[in-house]
Order: sequence, then structure tokens, then C-alpha cells
Amino acid sequence: MKKFVGVKSFLILFLVGLVIASCSVDDGPDTIPIPETDIVEIAAANADLSSLVAALQRADLDNTLKGAGPFTVLAPTNTAFSSFLSANGFANLEAVPTETLKQILLNHVVTGRVDSAPLINLQRNYLQTLADGPSGSKLSLYFDAVNGVEFNGTSSVVQADIVAQNGIIHVVDQVIGLPTLDTFVSSDDNFEIFGTALDAAAVVTDLPENLKESTSGPYTVFIPIEHAFDNLLATNGEWDFVSDIEENLLAAVIEHHVLNGNIRSTDIVAGNMVTTLEGDQITILSRDGNLEITDGSGNEGAIIGVTDIQAINGVIHAIPNNVLLPDTTN
Repeated sequence: MKKFVGVKSFLILFLVGLVIASCSVDDGPDTIPIPETDIVEIAAANADLSSLVAALQRADLDNTLKGAGPFTVLAPTNTAFSSFLSANGFANLEAVPTETLKQILLNHVVTGRVDSAPLINLQRNYLQTLADGPSGSKLSLYFDAVNGVEFNGTSSVVQADIVAQNGIIHVVDQVIGLPTLDTFVSSDDNFEIFGTALDAAAVVTDLPENLKESTSGPYTVFIPIEHAFDNLLATNGEWDFVSDIEENLLAAVIEHHVLNGNIRSTDIVAGNMVTTLEGDQITILSRDGNLEITDGSGNEGAIIGVTDIQAINGVIHAIPNNVLLPDTTN
């Protein structure tokens, strides 16, 4: 099993990511000159972005991206739009419902001028787009900049750092669809073992498929990272991998991490007992300024380390140290 770099590093990485949207082109002597043309004008002058410009006009977002901003726009190529339309059964852009098109386009827009340098420095993390999620939230966007820059595991930057008067453009090779919970589970390496557990338990629970469906939920999912699974596997000499855990037990453990509803960090109330999909309750406590969970078996101290990774069908909070266990006596 791949080892995680450590709880402290995990928390630091994500905390740094919370402020990335404020990163801008430097104002020093080597600053890239800021042109007088805005994002839409630059896109209109690029023949390979004509579909994007047409989509912005149809969704009535062209004037928005002519505004002061600054904005960071991930600009799909014409080929990317053609692939998106074909994959989703649309004959052309006019066939896409206007509100659907608007939200997909907003999922390519981040507030602030974010050039490629901070993405590459952080390597893997999350941004927040302008697309709407449940309960007035905004959708998250995962990036992996270890080898190039890729978003949500599907769309790669093919031309970076096109500077505009009101922001910056990165040209991408795929349209970035609205993310489901499964999008982040399958693309974020920190959730790899949780994804493996979902696959192993799929024969006895519908949860893995529900996490893929944009119309299901919404769910709140507390996801243990790999370090937490290492701690669990160490408790049984017969468990080398999560797939070694009996399927019904594994399904119960996974469902013990899921709540109904889109419960963001601001909605979590310390002291509350809440019922999981598995059926047992967990208790959320506040200790030393941190939110912690006591699981159904009475184990304390599962830290809610990273919060509010927002998908279209729910929200993820990451647990760096422990896997939550249901009440094994029942």
C-alpha cells in the first residue's frame, strides 16, 4: 500500500490551497505585461476558441467575463466542445439547455488571477469555481500539477498563462463536467484507498453507484485518507489490503462514513449526534479548536482535517488519522 506523507503535511497542503485563488502575476520587474484586451476579446481572436465564445454568448456570460474580475478561465478548445457535445448526445451548442451550459461554463471560472506557477508549486489541491452546488455552495475543482496540469482527472492544460486585462486564460483539452463525489474520489490520490474500498464493497451496496450519479444524494462523506487506512489494516494480521476485509463488513464501514444531506463545515454543530447510512450514530465534538468524530464503536479522536470539497451531489470532508467503525456488537 502506498504510504501517505503524514497528517501534518496533508493539513498544511490543503490549508495553503485555500488561499491559492488570490495568487496573482507578480508586480516585480519581470512582470508579464498586462494587455488592454479582456478575456472574451482574447478568446474571440483565437480561432480555436470560437466554440467557447459562442457558448459564453448563448449562456449570457460574455459580459460577465468582460467585467473587472480578475478571473481565471479554463478555456476548452473547439475539439473539446465537439467531444463534449458528442459524448452527451447534443447535436450542437443550441441543443444544450441554457442553464446547464451556464453552470458548465462557470465550472471553468475561478475568482482571482491564478497563473500556472502556484499550481505547479502545490502540485495537488483544490480551487473553487463559480458553478453552483447544493444549498448555495460553489463547486470545487481538483488539480494535479505533478506532470503538466490536469483538472478533475480529465482535462489537461495545453497552453498556460495567456494574460488578459481582467485575468488569465489556460487553454484545456476537455470540457470539465460538473463533478460528482466520485469525480473527486477517483481523481484525488489521497482518496485512492477509499475508492478501492468502494469498488470492493460494490457487490453488496449501491453507494458506489450513487456517488457517481449527479441526481443522487446529496450526501456528506467523511473520507479517511491512506494513512487512516494503514492504521485500520494494522489492527488485523490477515488484512494487507482493504479488499481483504469481508464485503459486508467493509460495506458497513464505508456507509458509516456517509450522512444524508449536504452538510458543510459551517453547518456542523459540535455535540450533535447524527445517524449514518449504515444506521449507527456518530458524535461530532470540538476539541482544542478542531472538529473530531466519535464513531459508532465509541472510538474518539477522528479529526475532520479538510472540509468542504464540494461536488454537485454532496460534499467531502477528509479524515487524516482514523477510519470510522460502526458498532460491531450489533
